[in-house]
Amino acid sequence: MTRPRAPRASAVAGAIARILGLGASVVLLANLVYESVNWGKRLGLSIAVAVIALIVDGSELMGLLDSTRTIPRISPSCVVCGDLLVLCLAIPSIFVIMLSNSYETPLDEPYPWENTDSLSIDVTFAICGLRFVLLVWSFVDCCYVIRQPRQPEDLLTPIHSIDELREVPTR
Repeated sequence: MTRPRAPRASAVAGAIARILGLGASVVLLANLVYESVNWGKRLGLSIAVAVIALIVDGSELMGLLDSTRTIPRISPSCVVCGDLLVLCLAIPSIFVIMLSNSYETPLDEPYPWENTDSLSIDVTFAICGLRFVLLVWSFVDCCYVIRQPRQPEDLLTPIHSIDELREVPTR
């Protein structure tokens, strides 16, 4: 049986959520690198959060968006672990960004990096919220995969399914 041309709605929603996560991670990484270069701030935990989130989202997106199914998707349990790791690192990262100015002497004027700090905090909060939603979604998907055993027809490789579709006349 051939694969339907239109993807399932859950796959489209998952791809959109992962693309949003990928975009938020890129924005956070760019903003943190900008802060590090211009003002010498050391926000290694926040940079690690952005890089790990890029890896988790990118690897899941490669499997979701591959229409030929040559790139296998990561198991749902690995995605749950990756999302949980990003969420557990992102929460302390918020406090690291907030406390990055604690060693400075108090001034009446705002710091020149105050807007970039607030952007970093807002994007990290958005990543935490999105990670929580993705974590619940991946956990439900993981439980669904465990409960549903694979059917023998699902075990066919793309090579077998092509042979199945091709009717060769015998003489």
